[in-house]
Amino acid sequence: MKRIACMLLAMAVMAACTRSATVSTSSTQKNNLYQFSVDLTKVQNDKLEVSLVAPKINADQITYFLPKIVPGTYANYDFGRYVSGFKAYNAKGDTLPVTKADVNSWTIKNAKDLHRISYKIDDTWDSPEIKGEKIFEPAGSDIDANKKFAINTFCFFGYFNGLTKVPYRVSFTKPEGFYGATSMNFVSTTANRDVFEADNYMDLSDAPILYTRPDTTVLKVGGADILVSVFSPNKKANSKEIAANINSLLNAQKDYLGGKLPIQKYAFLIVLSDNPNLMSYGALEHSYSSFYYLPEGTSKELSQTVKDVASHEFFHIITPLSIHSEEIGDFDFNQPKMSKHLWMYEGATEYAAGHMQMKYGLIEMPQYLDMLQDKINFMKRMNDKLPFTEMSKQVLDKYKNQYQNVYNKGALIALCLDIRLRQLSDGKYGTQNLMRDLAKTYGKTKSFKDDELFDKITALTYPEIREFFTKYVEGPEPLPLVDVFKSVGIDYLPEATVKKISLGGINLGYSAATKRIKIANASNMNDFGKKMGYQQNDEIISLNGQPFELTKVQHLLDDYSNNTKEGDPVVMEVARKNSEGKEEIVKLSAPAMLVEVVEKNVLKPADNPTPAQLKLRKDWLSPDKN
Repeated sequence: MKRIACMLLAMAVMAACTRSATVSTSSTQKNNLYQFSVDLTKVQNDKLEVSLVAPKINADQITYFLPKIVPGTYANYDFGRYVSGFKAYNAKGDTLPVTKADVNSWTIKNAKDLHRISYKIDDTWDSPEIKGEKIFEPAGSDIDANKKFAINTFCFFGYFNGLTKVPYRVSFTKPEGFYGATSMNFVSTTANRDVFEADNYMDLSDAPILYTRPDTTVLKVGGADILVSVFSPNKKANSKEIAANINSLLNAQKDYLGGKLPIQKYAFLIVLSDNPNLMSYGALEHSYSSFYYLPEGTSKELSQTVKDVASHEFFHIITPLSIHSEEIGDFDFNQPKMSKHLWMYEGATEYAAGHMQMKYGLIEMPQYLDMLQDKINFMKRMNDKLPFTEMSKQVLDKYKNQYQNVYNKGALIALCLDIRLRQLSDGKYGTQNLMRDLAKTYGKTKSFKDDELFDKITALTYPEIREFFTKYVEGPEPLPLVDVFKSVGIDYLPEATVKKISLGGINLGYSAATKRIKIANASNMNDFGKKMGYQQNDEIISLNGQPFELTKVQHLLDDYSNNTKEGDPVVMEVARKNSEGKEEIVKLSAPAMLVEVVEKNVLKPADNPTPAQLKLRKDWLSPDKN
């Protein structure tokens, strides 16, 4: 999952591991399956009714569960909070005794007579009255009658204890003209009804569905069909434009993965939001799809955000889809056990997402080094002495406040491992090769034992790699960043004075009253800020003609930093109160300036790299010959 909150990038976590697929049910077992149905045309008070014809129950009582937690998230979301009116019936229509065991489970007595259960489900995007942990939108659901239905299947459908491996059939009655975009295969589809089937609960929960009036585009990349489905409430963007934007990204990822994608079908499900109070957005990965909740904007405005998020999520087709431990391969949705290898699931995935963009020319060296600098800065703010495997195992509770470091230190672990492997192999073998070899060793149906992975990697590579894991992943030693970067001719400076295009040395904040970004602190303005004439509490209306909206501010700041040259005109409109307390719009302007700033953890190419350093850098960053 990749989450962006205001101007802070923070990413999270694993994925489910087995494919959603069509089930062939023989006549002898056709009743031994879950048969769910939902009518999307009958929304009442933002709720939908879920009906289940139950599989055969051979116990006197049985417990039905909705998940407490799902793969890809690190919070106890308790999806059972959104259920009301739970009832169980026998074949005659008589109700059976039901006891609510806890927030996520219902125990049914006389279960051998159970024929059907029903309940109403509320959506997670628009239910402020339901207390508890806020559910990140890409992991939740939205019921917006006749507009859109964002359906993460684990929000709607559950399982009986001991029966998670029984097949599922799910049917949706849909409004006329609606299409269900998903990675699942349709068993049947008509103008008003779709039927899907899945082998088991893991497969079903791993396949979200976006029901809207269709705006879809299909790309052909690396032997796979890539579906892009977009809901844009004000039609500012469309699937054709977004698909064109990520096409080069997907082709670069295909090359990074060896020239062919290890899937046949994948779905990008993208909901754009015009909510003016939007404070966080991002995506949740699945094995064959990813679900996005992003601020509405044009395709150009969304371009880099979509690329950054999509490049990360798409790489989860490698891990944990094809490389995962037993804790993930047999995930327990209500009493989960965590793996100690988040450095790989999320860290190596995040590293590959940036490394790939650098390798195949989607970003330049200065931008890539800035990305790595940001990760080092974030890592230094966290507990850098905490062994990463220990944090990973206890990330749900004891070390919950450390989990975002998975996407920062985790990525840096993968970077150090990559360069170390290339040193030992004379540039011929890196983490790309390692992940391919691990995928061949295990695969989507075979899990590894959590305690054996480091030894397996060592057996596939070099004895020195076991020492690397012992010191820097299982142990408390800080990563050897100075030596690692030096080996590829990059200077790592703990602190340095650099010249950069600046916005003025101001600190930004947020005005809840006006819903605008404001200048929260102007006391440390540099020369450019003084020439612009900022004042504290100025509320920014626009920057170079672009609305300075909360949902677009990250894009605008990135564009300003990366593309503004010294001397370019900078124009900012601000709302400022005059001496009478009335708001006026003031236009501020000055030529862009390079100013000296003191930064921590600066990375820059060495002035006089040796031939050996240049060779290793080339091996590290040059495109592969597939």
